[in-house]
Amino acid sequence: MTAEEKAEIAALKGRPIVFDEDCMPLSEEVHQKNLYIKKKYNTQHVTKELWLKEFPEDFKKRDVG
Repeated sequence: MTAEEKAEIAALKGRPIVFDEDCMPLSEEVHQKNLYIKKKYNTQHVTKELWLKEFPEDFKKRDVG
């Protein structure tokens, strides 16, 4: 990592995370379901295929904008 990149990262420390329209915060329910999928399938990435397999009713009624 360059000195410039290190300085840029250091400047971000302590700043709050700001969610926007592209990255909305998860509800507690969705967060818990994601944790369930991660643990069950021993993965760090929850795919739409896994979500559909585990929670088809939720996947069908999701808000996709």
